Amino acid sequence: MDNSADSCDIVDRDGDAAATSSSTTSAPAAGAGGFKLLNRHGTVHQFMGGGRTADVLLWKRRRVSFGVIVVATVAWLIFERSGLPFLSVCSDVLLLLIVLMFFRANFAAFRNKQLESLPELEVSEEMVNNAAASFRVKINYLLLMAHDITVGKDFRLFFQ
Repeated sequence: MDNSADSCDIVDRDGDAAATSSSTTSAPAAGAGGFKLLNRHGTVHQFMGGGRTADVLLWKRRRVSFGVIVVATVAWLIFERSGLPFLSVCSDVLLLLIVLMFFRANFAAFRNKQLESLPELEVSEEMVNNAAASFRVKINYLLLMAHDITVGKDFRLFFQ
């Protein structure tokens, strides 16, 4: 940690390193990179995926980040004041969306406009086989545990 000041360089949007409080010159760990995470070669932004989500989480898009916090706070207040469980509110919202889509489709038919087609939803046989194989492995493990408990190999779990 002899180059601790180098690991705190701040990177502007252009990629140029901003001036730090110390007057150290160049170091191999400080590259053109920004905040280093656990002495790695990439920045925290790259570690988080480097896209829009990383920008929002790291407050590079301040308005969007602030909007996310405001929406989450308002949603939390609605849940607290209404006393309704999360699942009830989600089902009500989904029901409203279905009703809105129904009215939109009828309005488009009334105006003789063609709606964009929805994609065909298909489940492939390979995906079903993979899910069944995974489920089979978990059930076999559960049955093996139950067998070990009943045979008496795990006394502590048997008495629980």
